[in-house]
This record gives sequence, C-alpha cells and structure tokens, in this order.
Amino acid sequence: MSTLFPVLFSALTPIALTSVYVALRAWLPGGRQGNLHMSALFGAAMWLAMMSSVHHGQFTIADMRGAILVLAFLFGGPIPAVVALAVGVATRTWIGGPSAPIGVAVLATIFVGIFFLARWRTRLAPEPGAVSARALATMGAWASLNQGIALWVAKVHGPLLVAMPLSQFCVTMIAGGMLILIQQKTNLGRKLNEQEDLVRTLLVRDRASGLLNRTGFWLELDGALRRLSGTDDKIVVLLISIRRLHNVSVTLGPRLSESLLTEAARRLDAVVKNPALARFDDGTFGLFVMADRLDETVALVDKVFAAFRRPFHSHGHDLHLSLNIGISSSSGDRDSIETLISHGNQALARSVMLGENRLQVYDEHIVVQAVRPMKLEVELRRAVETGSELLLRYQPKVHLDTGKLHGVEALCNWDSPALGKVAPDEFIAVAETSGLIVPLGDWVLRETCRQLVEWRRLGFAPPVTSVNLSAKQLLDDDFPERSLRCVLGHDLDPSQIEFELTESSVMTDPILSINVLNRIKALGFPLSLDDFGSGASNIGHLKALPFDCIKIDKSVIDDLGTSDDAEIVCKAIYGLGCAMHLEMVAEGIETEAQRVQLREIGFTLGQGFYFSRALSADELAAEWLAPSHRSRVQVEHPSR
Repeated sequence: MSTLFPVLFSALTPIALTSVYVALRAWLPGGRQGNLHMSALFGAAMWLAMMSSVHHGQFTIADMRGAILVLAFLFGGPIPAVVALAVGVATRTWIGGPSAPIGVAVLATIFVGIFFLARWRTRLAPEPGAVSARALATMGAWASLNQGIALWVAKVHGPLLVAMPLSQFCVTMIAGGMLILIQQKTNLGRKLNEQEDLVRTLLVRDRASGLLNRTGFWLELDGALRRLSGTDDKIVVLLISIRRLHNVSVTLGPRLSESLLTEAARRLDAVVKNPALARFDDGTFGLFVMADRLDETVALVDKVFAAFRRPFHSHGHDLHLSLNIGISSSSGDRDSIETLISHGNQALARSVMLGENRLQVYDEHIVVQAVRPMKLEVELRRAVETGSELLLRYQPKVHLDTGKLHGVEALCNWDSPALGKVAPDEFIAVAETSGLIVPLGDWVLRETCRQLVEWRRLGFAPPVTSVNLSAKQLLDDDFPERSLRCVLGHDLDPSQIEFELTESSVMTDPILSINVLNRIKALGFPLSLDDFGSGASNIGHLKALPFDCIKIDKSVIDDLGTSDDAEIVCKAIYGLGCAMHLEMVAEGIETEAQRVQLREIGFTLGQGFYFSRALSADELAAEWLAPSHRSRVQVEHPSR
C-alpha cells in the first residue's frame, strides 16, 4: 500500500494533463508563444510524474515518465518534448538514489527512440497535423518496453515487472486517445470555420477576379450609407461597362474574353485602389467613393479612361476595349441603395447611347432622356415587324461632268404615328443598341430589291443601289448567304446591290469583319467604304479590306474653296484611290464651286444636295430614271 498512492497519482497525471491541454488549446495563440506554454505544461507534468513515481526504499519504480514524453512529443512537438526530458533528468538527478542513473537512462532512451520513430511518422500519422492511434501505440509500447527493462535492471521482479509497464501503456493510450479526440474535434472545427469562410467569400466575392460581387457591393454600400446617416458627407457610385467583350468572346473564344476581363479587372483595381470595387457581370463593374466635390470623382474617371487607352495584349492579339461610365451621388441617408444603383444604371445607359468612352453623370433630365429610347425601341420593333411605317428614299450618285445618274443610295426613313418623324441618326442608334439593326437591315435589303424589280417592271433600268451595313450585321455569320438568297429570290444580280459601311464598323472586330467582307465580295456584291477621311481612316486597314469604292466624307468637302488644306487632303485621297484602283465618290457636294474643284482634282463621281436630296421611289423614277431625265450638271442649287 505504501506504493499505491504514488502509483495512482502518477497514473492520474497524464489524465489531468489532457484537461489542461484542452484549456490551453482553447485560448493559446500559435507559434512561438504557444510552444512556450506547451513546454511549461509538459514540463510541469513531467515534474509531477517524477515526484509521484519515485519511491525511496528497497528500490525505485519508474512509471509515467514515458507517457509524458510520448504525449509531449506527439501533441506538443520537439520543443515541449525536450523541455519535458530536461525537467525529468534534472528532477531524477536531484532526487538521487541508487537507481538515479537507471531513471536518467530510461528517459534518454525513450526520447531517442521516439525521435527516431518520428522519421516514420508519415506512415504512422498519414494526415498532416493529426496524431494516429498507430503512432500513439507504437511510441507508447516503446516507452513501456524501456520501463520494463529499467525495472528488470533494478531487480524488480514479480507482478510489478509486468503491471507497471502495462499500466503505463494503458494510461498512455487512454490519455492519448482523449487528446486525439480533442485534436480531431479541433481540426474538424477549423475545417468547418474554413468552409464557412469560403462560403462567406463566395457569397460576396467574384471567383474569377477576386473582387466583390454584386451582393458584396450592396452590403458594403449599405454599410457606407449607414455610416453617413446624419452627416453632410457625399457618397458617389460609379458603374463601369467594358464594351466589345462579347464580340471578342464570339470571335476569339471565351478563354481570351475571360483573360481580357481578368486583365481589365487588374487595371481597374490598380487605378482606383478601392476595396469597394466590384464586378457585377461579364463586363460591368461598380465602386463607390467618398467625395466632397464631383470634380474629384471626374479626376478618378480620367485615370480609368487613360488606363484603357493602352491596348490589351493576350494570346498574341492586341485589342482595344472601350468604356462607358455612369455616375450617381447621394448625401447622408437621403437616398437608398436602390435609388443610387438605379440612378447609376440610368446614367450608364445614357452614356452607352452617346457612344463609346463616354461619361454621364445622373441628373433629372436623364430620366426624360431614358424614357424616349425605350419608347423608340418599342415603336421601332413594331415598325420593323410590320414594315408599314418605314420608307426608303434614294439619293442619286452622279457623274460630275454630265450630271447623269451613276447609282443611288437607299436611305431609311421612319414616320411613326406615335412619335412623328424620327431622325435616322436617332432610330439607327436605338436599333444598334437594342439588336433591331439586323432585322431592320434585312427589311431595307428586301425593300430595295422589291423596288428594283418594280422599276424594271415599269420599264426603267434599275440603278446600282447602295445599302448601308452596320457592325452587328458584319458579325452575323449567315449574313452573306442570306443576302444572296434575298437578291436571287427577286431575280436580281448581286452586282446591282452595293453594300456601304464605315471603317469604324469594320474595326469593331477586324478579323471576323474582313472574313465576312471577303465572303460578300466573293458572292458578287460590290463594297464601298463610307466616310473616308472623317478621322478614323487608316491606310494600313484599307489595304487589307476588299473595297471597290471609297466615299470621301462631307467634312473634307465642306472647306473646298476656302481652305488650301482641304484641297491638299482631297488630292491626297484621290492619289491614294487611283494607286489602289478604287472608284471614288465625293459626298456632301453643295455648291458649283465644290463640283468644279473636285472635277479639276480628278474626281468623276459625286453625291450631295447640289445634285439632289433623297427622293421617294416615284420621284427618283420621274426625275432621274425617265428618258427625259437631266443630262447635264445643274448650276442652280436644288430645293431641299
């Protein structure tokens, strides 16, 4: 009985150790400070085990010191194990006695053994950061074996030779098992926390760009508005739309489009340096800033535009992306999130209508301006479906020498019962943004073909008629064949329909556009480049485009007779056209002096109010197609 209490106390020490370990793990920080606390814990446990397990008398018994070392090494790491070893050696040496060298040797051999067993820890504990039952049993058995040898060397025989090592092994497994359960629960809790953090991140973050998503942006904006409540501070919301991404995706694939979007997000993030920057969808971003003055926000917008003037380099392509930005602002708590976002969207929509690379700040007039495009779209959709409100008018292209008809350009007019006469510039812009431009273009081609057939039925020689194309029609892969079917279905030759388009429409997607233009040209349709010299012309592009004719923009013609520079530009364009064997038409001629000067330069074809305004089909037939049509240049300016 004299040894029973020390043995029980020593056996309970590892059990008590688990309770302290749980408490420490609940609040201890990691890293070096955590190691220091764990070292103190296992050192104190070793001291208690040593003091309770050494019985002075006939012999010395070593029991739970091995359990402490195993638990310290497996659950604390090398540093707490070394501290426990040092405490054990120092304590056993201090206690002394004839068995002290044996006790010190036991501690040393146990530590050396578990240290080398740790080399196989990847097999014993396959999960990083987790202690397996196999590792605990292996190292516990080693500690018990050393204790048994120590007892035999100390000439302890009988039941204690088996009971003491076995009791140490059992206590090691019990205490270690409890610690394994604690460790597994801790790891599971950490993984659950990581999963919660991931879910929380996915809810508020865009996975592709790492920026806030729409939900995250709304939460951040809501918090900002709450902080502004009752103050005079102003919050400004910017909505940024990146254009042409859809065209890039269709032409070059979604992978390149996603790469461009990622780079665009990086540029925006680098410029605005704002944690509230968010990506709403494929090409729309949003952010909000605190600004006392609107010009501070405009300065930020200028930096954004400047960042996107540089081309994007991706997969061997140099591409330019344009922007549209809408701005709305609020003061304090007078506006809600919904109001701010709605105003920003209205400003952004207005910016898109005005063209690429535009900034629009919300004001009350935008609401009125936003309503008309919606009405226009609704009425235009109905007009395209019925065709009853649309009308084609034809403006002649004439020979500058004789005034005889060379061809005509078909121009679409719209007289809406609900909206009145709508200018082509206005409804064409709505058709472009709404996607109605493709069915509208198909209607224009069908109506042109029908009118040519009608003139032929009346005995007139149908003139070559130009039909304008938009960028979206060029992006329609079926357009060339669909146009050919329409022309042949009216028993016409493709050479009777000339397609006119601007260089900017081609440059929306040069690769796809050139491919479609080559197919159109191969089917027999003539091609004309409109508005040449307007500022967007590029000689390098012109060489790659399969045009038969270029039309000189009216802005070049206007200054003839009053500016030497205008004459120089006209001569340069004429020389370029001759060198490339292109037919040339000077459009926008309004005076006899302009006609004469153009003819002196070398131009043979012209178009403009000087010769005729756009005419209805009957007017054109009577004035230009009938045998009595004028065959000389009119000196007097026609009525408009």
